[in-house]
Amino acid sequence: MPGERRDPIPYEELEHTADWKIRVWGKDYADLFRNAALAMYAMMGHKEQTGPEITRHITVEAVDYPSLLVAWLNELLFYSEVYGELFTDVEVHDIRPEYLRATVRGFVGRAEISKIKAATYHELALQETADGVEATIVFDV
Repeated sequence: MPGERRDPIPYEELEHTADWKIRVWGKDYADLFRNAALAMYAMMGHKEQTGPEITRHITVEAVDYPSLLVAWLNELLFYSEVYGELFTDVEVHDIRPEYLRATVRGFVGRAEISKIKAATYHELALQETADGVEATIVFDV
């Protein structure tokens, strides 16, 4: 698949009663946001390309990093839901607590397991660590 990441995405699934919950890591905020997007799409399962390859330039604004993470993931889900786009490559160009600018690449297709409806604020946590940044995210499915 175009631009598909071959190395493992640094995330783990956590137990949650009804939804999907993950912890994801990055060496910095750009890496964290990239990995969160790729982990979200990885959780949807194998992807089948049914349409053209896609490149999108995305800008998201929010009030802080936690809000920016939710807005970012939900913006990507918007393109998946409305246009059937699945992204396999993410490049974050600029990130600050209130702003993100990125390029995403993928294709029109469908996922094998399930659609994620939304990234939520439920149990959302971001923290800086000695190794970088980590986040806990719950997805409504």
